[in-house]
Formats: sequence, C-alpha cells, structure tokens
Amino acid sequence: MDDRKFEVRCNAGPDGQLQVRTDSLSVTVGQLINRDKREEMWQSVLIICEETGDGSFTTKVMVCHPDWDQNLQIACIRSPISERNKSMPGLEFDLKSVYV
Repeated sequence: MDDRKFEVRCNAGPDGQLQVRTDSLSVTVGQLINRDKREEMWQSVLIICEETGDGSFTTKVMVCHPDWDQNLQIACIRSPISERNKSMPGLEFDLKSVYV
C-alpha cells in the first residue's frame, strides 16, 4: 500500500494534466489581473498540505490579494490520527478566516 499522505489531481484542459501522491504539497493558482494599467499573473489561491507535529495531516487554503499585507486563510482541514482514538472523526474543518 502507498503510504504517501496527500494526492493532487490537476486537469489543465488541452495543456495537460497531473496526478501525484506525495508526503507534502504546495499548490498555487494564478490568474491574470489588471493592475496599475498593466496585466500580470497574480497567485490568488495557495494550498498547503503537510503533516503536523502531532502526526495529523492538514490542508490549509489561503486567498491572496495584491492590496493585502497578509494572506487570508479561509479553511484548515485536518485529519487526526485515528489509531490513537477510534472515536475521532475522519476530518475536522475550521472555516474561521485568519490572516497569516
């Protein structure tokens, strides 16, 4: 059995696709914006997946804006280690927005 912790699947239409399983993951999504009368690619969404110190796995979703000093975390999805406590839920969601 594959013991990697995270999986990403990306379909970019006619430009290609990616599917991979890994121990940690960072994904950025950029989009074209108009800023100061010119076009630029802005990384508007950031997703970070990692194992935490207590052994659980987290996926953090952040949104970014060129006028903000910090990114805004809009979700933290945690999968606690079920071997320690079988009654724990498979996923925990924290949808409180926090600047990071």
